[in-house]
Amino acid sequence: MDSNKDEALRCINIAKEAIAAGNKQRAVKFIGIARRLNQSLSVDDLLAACENLDSSSSAGPSSNVKKESTVKRDQGEGNSDGVSNGERNYTDEHMLLVRQIKKKTDYYAILGVEKSCSVEEIRKAYRKLSLKVHPDKNKAPGSEEAFKKVSKAFKCLSEDESRRQYDQTGLVDEFEHNQQYQTRGRRRRTGNDFFDDEFDPDEIFRAFFGQRDAFRNAHVYRTRAHTAAAHQREDMGNTGPSLMLLLQLLPFLIIIVLAYLPFSEPEYSLQKNYSYQFKKMTEKHGVEFFVKSPEFDRTYPAGTPGRNEIENNVIKDYKHMLGRYCHMEMQRRHWNRHFPTPHCDRLQSFAA
Repeated sequence: MDSNKDEALRCINIAKEAIAAGNKQRAVKFIGIARRLNQSLSVDDLLAACENLDSSSSAGPSSNVKKESTVKRDQGEGNSDGVSNGERNYTDEHMLLVRQIKKKTDYYAILGVEKSCSVEEIRKAYRKLSLKVHPDKNKAPGSEEAFKKVSKAFKCLSEDESRRQYDQTGLVDEFEHNQQYQTRGRRRRTGNDFFDDEFDPDEIFRAFFGQRDAFRNAHVYRTRAHTAAAHQREDMGNTGPSLMLLLQLLPFLIIIVLAYLPFSEPEYSLQKNYSYQFKKMTEKHGVEFFVKSPEFDRTYPAGTPGRNEIENNVIKDYKHMLGRYCHMEMQRRHWNRHFPTPHCDRLQSFAA
């Protein structure tokens, strides 16, 4: 297919850039993806260039420097992630589990389930594994990356469409690469891509466990990648001082404009507050609403067109509010099927 050929050529270009940067692992990865997408492409020259990278790095003293820097970096990560006041605060079992997860390149193997498993088995595997590898409980170096891999595996395999696409691909790297390529056009519209750098595994964790704290402490885990992405967005916002200044002044400009416009408060509110103290109820469906004056029934007698219009608007606003809350409940129920949906139930009663 032409789309596969174009994507294969794009992978070849990425591989060439990686070779130029001396990144053999990334180059080999994208060469392999390109070969799977289009077997007619000639990649022998690129593979030879990768081998030359390997031989040149081993021939010179730079390899020793690289290894030394890698060891120092790993030691630094261990000190920051797993050592507190000079004492290690994780067990060998924690470290072994993290290493096993990071080695695996198949979503089914990461969760420890068979390819023919049911969604319920996937949910059970995620529940058990996520609690063991969550960085709030597992302080071993690399636990955040392992937790992210577990969450990605659950996210993919718990949805029918993404699981079907993954089963066709069979490889994590190629699947995630395809996801990034396919969702690039949707990202501007949705602002949500579960396979990019801003993937937040803790969002899935909170939704799955019903927003409760699984470890009974006040700490709320946020992945470093997600936090770094948020800082990056803030830094990008600082590049446009004129726009930021305009956004800061916009609320004051709106207030000034509204001050000179004729304004009247609505006749009702769905919530009781300082201005709306008197409770009323619609004739249809029995929806509660609140009004400002005790003279409301005298101003809008029951059965008059004015009263009917107000009650119809009350019902319309109430259904709209139920719809918003129902949408949030259904999103949470996707991860936790026992999550209650009272607003959805109430909304269905209107349809009946």
